[in-house]
Amino acid sequence: MKISLRTVLIALVVLVAAGGVISTVPSDTKMITGKNFSTGQCQEQNGVSLVVDFGKSSGLEPLQLCAKDFKSTGWDIFAAAGLSVEGTSEYPTGFVCRLGGWPSEEIQPCTKTPTVSQGTWSYFVADATDTDWKFSGQGAATRKPSCGAAEGWRFIEAGESASQKTPRAKPATFVCK
Repeated sequence: MKISLRTVLIALVVLVAAGGVISTVPSDTKMITGKNFSTGQCQEQNGVSLVVDFGKSSGLEPLQLCAKDFKSTGWDIFAAAGLSVEGTSEYPTGFVCRLGGWPSEEIQPCTKTPTVSQGTWSYFVADATDTDWKFSGQGAATRKPSCGAAEGWRFIEAGESASQKTPRAKPATFVCK
């Protein structure tokens, strides 16, 4: 059976379009796809917690996940959790412009790095012994959280101070056994 190039191209276009629809599913749905993820932050089990706070205007509660036995970067945790992440045209893998479909394309087109006056994502971390979030001085693509740590993201709305608006869910950190 001979398959034409046109048939293959049409099939690829359909797959890409379906992927685009799936990646824009609203963030209020649970997005756990890996067997090593569970809802809620890690509670004294070997892993790294991920908290994504979409901001109050989104109407969504913070997403809280536990990545069991996770040993990679803060950027890789998104893919492992099945959470879509989009950079900008300038920085496609080093700057978070859209996370879990938020903010929408109408709010933030992600063609250029957004300014604080437009709204932007801020990255927070908590190491295994921390009780609160710290504004990260390192990018997620280079940070490797250790077991018991927490990674936090908060969408900072126009006019808010990035370093003062930590995720609304406190980090659940612990020392791994």
